[in-house]
Amino acid sequence: MGSSQHSGTSSITILLQDDGVDGLQINHNGGWVPVKPIPNSLVVNIGDVMEIWRNGKYKSIKHKAVTSGTKERISLATFVCPQMEVDIEPLKQMLDTPEQGRLYKKVNYGEYLMNSLGRKLEGKEYIADNASKEEM
Repeated sequence: MGSSQHSGTSSITILLQDDGVDGLQINHNGGWVPVKPIPNSLVVNIGDVMEIWRNGKYKSIKHKAVTSGTKERISLATFVCPQMEVDIEPLKQMLDTPEQGRLYKKVNYGEYLMNSLGRKLEGKEYIADNASKEEM
């Protein structure tokens, strides 16, 4: 039960966690760290879309949901996403200098989402596949 490790395919995810029940874990320094619920607070995750728009300056983080063998948990997530027909790419105004290369290729969001979900939540491999090997 739970979910395998993945990064968010949205621009941001807003999560309301159940107080007192761990369930969200983030990958930090090669290990999994629980995100302790803070009463009356929200968790905001940067997603792949934001990483692409910001040309890698903000990183989406690998995370997963785990179950507790003893407690029920309810979480509520809201995903902020572009429309399916929108093309996403690093925004020109987000490059530090005009000469700075784009780290990601332009991709249609709908195609990106479908291809990413087709990989069954396998970490950040799909965003890595979208990385540009040359300046655009």
